[in-house]
This record gives sequence, structure tokens and C-alpha cells, in this order.
Amino acid sequence: MRNYKAQTIILVLLSFILGNNEFLVMGILSNISATYQVSIANVGLLVTAYGIIYAISTPIITSLIGHFNRYRALIGLTLIFIFGNTLSGLASTYPILILSRVISASVAGAIISLSMTFSTVIAPKAKQGFVVSWIFSGFSIASVIGVPLSTAISSVFDWHVTFLLVSGLGLVTLALLMVSLPRDFQGKSSALSNQFDLLKDSRISFGVLLPFLAMSAIYVTYTYLQPMYGTLGFSAHSLSLFLVVFGITSLVSNQLSGRISDHGGLKLMPKVYLVEILIFLVLPFFTQNKYLGIINLLLVGVVMYLINSPIQIHFLNTANDDYPQAITLASSLNPVFSNLGISLGSAVGSIIVGHFGLSMIGFGSSLFAVGALLISRQLNKIIAAKA
Repeated sequence: MRNYKAQTIILVLLSFILGNNEFLVMGILSNISATYQVSIANVGLLVTAYGIIYAISTPIITSLIGHFNRYRALIGLTLIFIFGNTLSGLASTYPILILSRVISASVAGAIISLSMTFSTVIAPKAKQGFVVSWIFSGFSIASVIGVPLSTAISSVFDWHVTFLLVSGLGLVTLALLMVSLPRDFQGKSSALSNQFDLLKDSRISFGVLLPFLAMSAIYVTYTYLQPMYGTLGFSAHSLSLFLVVFGITSLVSNQLSGRISDHGGLKLMPKVYLVEILIFLVLPFFTQNKYLGIINLLLVGVVMYLINSPIQIHFLNTANDDYPQAITLASSLNPVFSNLGISLGSAVGSIIVGHFGLSMIGFGSSLFAVGALLISRQLNKIIAAKA
């Protein structure tokens, strides 16, 4: 199976599994709390810890495996991930569940980073943005379909079953990976110090600020999507439908991201951020009308992931052209700095809501979007100067 579209589907399935593992805890917090007699607040720390471990471990692991055969590295890390996820499904105590989440989080970022590097060998250059956008879309599909389904299953069966089902799908995906991906994709042998030379390049050091600021802007608002919806006056019963529709807009965002990457890439991002700034600035005023407010919130979903493919392709191409020894490390930068941006954005959103009220979060998001606009313009100047 050497058709790049079929290979892309399998990589999307892999990211779908990773997304389910990361997100489903949020749908079964109360179940976990009841099982282990632990407060929901403490169980919520599983989500926080996952993000922190993900951000710390991903660049370390990707740099350490940079010179290994990437096919074998992906298969090996996927096996570790399935073990960690299965341990979650079998966890008899809360400490074991914590350990299982540490195992899953420590390799999840490296797995998605390796998946991205395969886009450079399975697809023609003009289609790499398409492949990357669909790999990212696996996480959106998980939020739209996988997580609600997992939550429904946990309401009928024990919540452990949801993790075991993810492991079962993971084993199927592992088998498909083993028969479909090229096995001769070898990394470049290089010392760690040479790999980190990548980070000294201004195209990279400025570039990492873009997903960081972009996701900070989104998550100031996105973190409070549910209470924002509640202020519009819609019934609580319609929230689930709204979240599904919002998930679909985030899937659309990933697909638009791929199109941007294939037709202009980072050169178009300043225009994108001008639109995004406007969306956030009018948010406090549009929420006075339930229909304008709902449209505004859905537009947040549409712009949510537009940076993903352009910046990912930029990192991969920069490494491929000038730092081939660090291409795996380069592939990890977008997920790592996006997660850091998510953490900052949600924290700033909390401060704004606590001190100024829910209606002001749009202004907080717009400030980060202005930062993303300025960085994107400067990054394009740096790229043009080095061309």
C-alpha cells in the first residue's frame, strides 16, 4: 500500500487515537473521581499534567531518536503508547492511572512529530500541506466523534472500557502502519548539539513564537466556550449539539489550514490574523445578540487551527534544506509551542474572567492575535531575506 492518500488515512487514524487518549479524560472526570474517591479538582490535574509532560518530553525524545530509522522509531513509540493506554484501562488504583497517563503523554508528542516527517516521503511536495492538515484533523475528529462516543460508552459500561477500546483500535492501526509506511526512512546521525543548532536559526526562533501566540489567542476564549454559550440564552440541552457543530468548524479549520499551506503558506497569515483580531474584538458586543454571538463563536472555531499546516511545513522545509539532522526535532516544535500557548491562554483567560468578567475575554484574545500578526510579518521578512 504505497498510495499516499491511503497512508495519510492511516496516519490520521493514529492521530485520532492519540486525540482520544488525550481528551477522553475530560468526559469521564466524575467517573474517575467516583471510582478512586478522589476529588474532581485532583482528577482535573491529570489534564494539566498530561500537557506539561507532553511539552517537556517531546523535544527530548525527538532529538534522541533523530538518527534512528523513523519507521522503527514510530512503531516502537506506538507500542509504548498502547501499553500506557492499556494500563489506564486496567488501572486498579489512582497512582497507577497517573503512571499510565505519564507513559502515554511522554511519547504522544514524539509519535505525532514522527508522523509529520513521513509527509515528506509519502507525498509529493505540493501535497505535503494536505497530508499535514489531515494528520492534525485526527485530533479534531477525536473531539467531534471519539470523545462523545467514549463518554457515552463509559455511561453504559465501566469507564475503563473506553481506554481498552482505544487500545484495540491502536493495535489495528499499528498493524496498518507496519504494512503501509516506508521502512527505509532513515534519520541523519548527528550529535544532540548539532540538532539544536536548528533553534539558533531566526526562521525557527521567530517561527516558534507564532503557534505559541496563535494558540494563546484562541484558548483565552476557547477555554470558556461553554459558559460563553450559556450567556447567549440558548437552552442547556442544546449545548451538546453546539459542541459538535463547533468541533466540525475546527475540522474545517484544519482543512483550510492545508489549503493555505499549499497556496501561499505563511505569506497569507498576516491577513488571517487581521481577520482574527476583528473576530475577537467584536465578540464582547456580538454576545448581546444570541444569533450574532453564536456565529461569532463558530468563527473562532474556523480560525482556530489555520496556523497548523503553514508553520509545520515551514519547520520541516527549513530543517530538510539546512538542518537535515534535526528534521524530527523540527517536527515537534509546533505541537510543543502550541501546547505552551494553550497553557498560557487558558491561564490568562482565567485571570480575565476572575477580575473583569466573561465578557472581556475577547479583548484578551485580540491582544495575543496582535502579537501573532506582528510575529508573522517579521517572520516573512526573515524568510525573504534568507531566500
